[in-house]
Parts: sequence; structure tokens; C-alpha cells
Amino acid sequence: MTPRAVLRLAVLVTLALPGLAAAQGLGDTAAREREKRAKEQKEQKEKPAPVFTNDDLDAGRPPGEERDETGSSSSGSESSSDSESSGSSSREGPPPLPDRLAADRPWIDAVKQAQAEVASIEDQIRQANGRLNPMSTDYIYGPSGSNDANEELRVRQELTELQARLVEAREAVAAANAELRNHREGRPASSSEE
Repeated sequence: MTPRAVLRLAVLVTLALPGLAAAQGLGDTAAREREKRAKEQKEQKEKPAPVFTNDDLDAGRPPGEERDETGSSSSGSESSSDSESSGSSSREGPPPLPDRLAADRPWIDAVKQAQAEVASIEDQIRQANGRLNPMSTDYIYGPSGSNDANEELRVRQELTELQARLVEAREAVAAANAELRNHREGRPASSSEE
């Protein structure tokens, strides 16, 4: 062998040995990691699931709160004399949810009706725009259209009217939402209804 060939062989062996050792080291590391994960999974399967009781929940309550029979907490800082001095034995506050929804029903219905009107007008606007859009299958001058210039004028006029109605309908939604909010906050009705 020539000195050059020997030198090349020495360089190749020198470069290959650390690579082989590193590959062996990675394989060993991966095997150890798999064993570690399998062992952890086995230990977790053997552990019983934690069980929480009301005593555990009571331990987490802030000081001064007591648990009553129904399971809800009440503040210990409230005294019976406070509730008696207000003239009633129960605390004032918002009514329960079903009662509140029943009380709000007329205003909620008004909001829904106003929103439905907006959706209807927006749908009519989409249809009118479709008749004016050359890319639409409903295009006035298309294969299924009337090809009538007067119809185009009518559709454009209808579109203008629909856009004006849409502005009014959106204002009605805003007003209905404001009335609902006023009702919930106990404010009097706005002057627009009076």
C-alpha cells in the first residue's frame, strides 16, 4: 500500500470509530428510556385513584364560611340580626335563573324578532346582489335571466330600499338590546316606547 492509501485508511477509521460508538450509545440510551417509561406506567397503574370527600372540600374553604345542609357555603360574617333588620329572612339578589328568564322573556323575544328581521333583509339583499352579479347563476343577463334592462333598474331600486331597511332593522336590534339591558338593570323604559 502506498503511503497515501494508508493515510486515507487511517483517516476513515479515525472518523468511523466515534460514529459507531455514538450510534451504540444512542441505542443504549433509547433502551434505558423505554425501560424507565414502562416502569413509570406500571407504578401509575398500581396506584389507586384519589378519592375526594366533602371534608376535603371544606378544608379548602376560606375562613369564616360555613357549609349549610344544602351543600352551598354561606358567609359566617352575616348575622341573623342583619337579615332580620332588612325585614326578610332571605338575602335580596337576582331571582333564580328560570324566574329571571321568564321575567325577561318579552324583551328577549323582541331582540330575537329584530335579529330575525335583519337576517331576512340581509338574505333579500344577497338575492338582489345575485341578480346583478355576472358571476351568479341568477344574473339578469345570464342564460336563465330575463335579459330585461327594466328588471335591472327595478332590482337596483329594490336593493337601495333594502339597504335603507337594513339600517333601520339594525337600529331596532340595538334598541331592543338596550331595552333588555335596561330591564335587567332595573332602569325605566326609554322614551322611544312612551
